[in-house]
Amino acid sequence: MSENDRLRDLFAAVADPTRRRLIRLLAEADEIPLHELTAQFKMGRTAVSKHLTILKEAGLVIDRKVGREPRFRLNASPLKEFQVWVSSYNKFWSKGMLGLKLLLEDEEKKSETLIMDFQYNTSIEKVWSALTDSNKLAKWVMENDFKPEVGHRFQFRTQPVEGWNGIIDCEVLTLDAPNRLSYTWVSGGQNNTVTWTLQDLGNGKVNLHFEQSGITNEYVLENAKHGWAAMCGSLEKVLAE
Repeated sequence: MSENDRLRDLFAAVADPTRRRLIRLLAEADEIPLHELTAQFKMGRTAVSKHLTILKEAGLVIDRKVGREPRFRLNASPLKEFQVWVSSYNKFWSKGMLGLKLLLEDEEKKSETLIMDFQYNTSIEKVWSALTDSNKLAKWVMENDFKPEVGHRFQFRTQPVEGWNGIIDCEVLTLDAPNRLSYTWVSGGQNNTVTWTLQDLGNGKVNLHFEQSGITNEYVLENAKHGWAAMCGSLEKVLAE
């Protein structure tokens, strides 16, 4: 393949905003399974796979299978060709590259992650049980049909309000007892991922680290912050039972 053809394939691969976001997600992790990547987009598994195939054909993505689940990682070396190509036009591109930087920063701001930490005087096993037992979840989050099984689809349900049916659709993504749990959180036009990470601090104290990623609405971000703070306050009462 000629240099021009290779550059053309690279430019075509990164021209799509979905593929640029995939590159950014892969750049932040060593390796990501397909179901976790799919959870970050408002599209199906097949559509995300097609974008990944284009990136793979351009040499930007490497995949492997673990069981039946494909996992992907970024191969950043072809991006050096962009750097070499762009550097030859530095004097013409200074303003343009500044505009591109601002554009990418603005695009990044559109998706935010809510991060919160809570500490409890209890055992890590009791916190894990409160996160994964459907009956206990109902006491501090909402009514649900959760099961601690990767791939299990479930719902949190609460009283509907005007403009919202009170249903949150979820799918278990990660289950690493008693350390890490993640699931999708899809409701009201938002497709987020909720991740809980537990750490035993010793002396009967546990840190519960919470992340809700993919939030694209400032109103949703503020409401999520207040909502989870209140629910994790209720969790303390459940742990004391």
